[in-house]
Amino acid sequence: MRRTLMTLTLALSCAALAAGPTSSLVSAAFIDGAQIVTGSPELTEFAGALRTVATKAGGSCVKSEYVVWNSVPGLEGSFRQVLGGLGYSYTELSATDEDGRFVAFKLTKGVTALSGIWADSDGTTLLGWCTLKLAAQSASPAALTPTAPARPAAPTAAAAPTRTPAPTAPGAAMKPPAPRRGFVTGLILDTQGRPLAGAEVFIVGTTFTQGQRTSFTAVSGQDGTYAIRVPDGRYHASASVKRTMSGAPFTLPLHPESGTLNSEVDSSEGGNLNFRWRLTGSKPGSGKDWDDYYGASVELSYCGLPARAYCNERYGEVIRTAAPENSVVTLTFTPQGNLIDGTVGRPVVMTFRTAPLSPPGGYPYTDPNGGGRTTLGQGWPYHSQDFNDLPLGVYALSAVATTPDGRTVPLKLGLTDSDVEHASVTLRWTSYEVSDALKQLRVYVRD
Repeated sequence: MRRTLMTLTLALSCAALAAGPTSSLVSAAFIDGAQIVTGSPELTEFAGALRTVATKAGGSCVKSEYVVWNSVPGLEGSFRQVLGGLGYSYTELSATDEDGRFVAFKLTKGVTALSGIWADSDGTTLLGWCTLKLAAQSASPAALTPTAPARPAAPTAAAAPTRTPAPTAPGAAMKPPAPRRGFVTGLILDTQGRPLAGAEVFIVGTTFTQGQRTSFTAVSGQDGTYAIRVPDGRYHASASVKRTMSGAPFTLPLHPESGTLNSEVDSSEGGNLNFRWRLTGSKPGSGKDWDDYYGASVELSYCGLPARAYCNERYGEVIRTAAPENSVVTLTFTPQGNLIDGTVGRPVVMTFRTAPLSPPGGYPYTDPNGGGRTTLGQGWPYHSQDFNDLPLGVYALSAVATTPDGRTVPLKLGLTDSDVEHASVTLRWTSYEVSDALKQLRVYVRD
């Protein structure tokens, strides 16, 4: 989501409310310089987060709108006041200040309801919101108060996070449905090539007759197929699957079989947009950041360079017996049970080489070398390195260094910077509260 904000950063002027483009969802205007970016391909991840929030708000998105502008101090409060003046009741569903300000909310006004995300990071604000089609209200409205747990409220069975079923034997090769005029159709497969039921497909396109941007949501059936009738136009899609692991909900993106999320079909002729669940591999069009992969990521952070900057001060002492330069550190990830798709995991081994114990002039920001010597990163921090694209599961992690003369030196690990004392730690990933997207896991290591 943070990368979406960076991609959509524009040269926008900052001014008062009610001077910019008019919203298509409520009777109000945005600030001068705001730009409506509904339909932008960079919004795929953010749109998935919005659908998750809609589920938590007790419904599903009908019509969506996305607006971006340069951040303005205090504008979030003004936004709430304007909506209150229009008669809307505002309920905060969840909020986090990690890497910026991200708030999920619900608006109600009589029988009308909306849900949305206010995302503010790196000087850019992105508002994504949608009108809601509410599910049958059998639960108490108190489920949407700010003190309620951030779980889907009255979700449909297909949209709710589910525990991964045990894998079954693969069947015959599945074929996509035959194209149908006036429809967008497709086939969703799991990691083993079997039909994947309950996957959510988000379809966005432009109609031929009026040139309108429009969107639809479909859910795959037991045979893995989906079909939704749409106005004649050109459409592209993204898809996701919801699962839980170790009590954490995850919304995981699916891979387009075409290799790109920009593939389009002409609905006047009919066409398929097919997807497959991948545990590892690069996302289409992505770079090399940790969240550009389908798999999970560990940020390995060294207690040193100096320790008081990156770890607890108790680990600031210079380690004279540390593994010397060019020792090879081996990280072993051993699965503890099945992976998130229900399949059996395999051990994963990753390695890196240690840096000099005392390079000429010392390391940056040390006096002269603090407690560190393992250069994990290549940029200014020098203290960490990402290990990306692990199949999502629960793992036991251990680390040992093999010195140039063949000695084995065990390293100590920890999940907090004040407790780096363990030969092995158990890795359990979590998700972002607003979007249920997979978070990176930090692990501390020291000599």
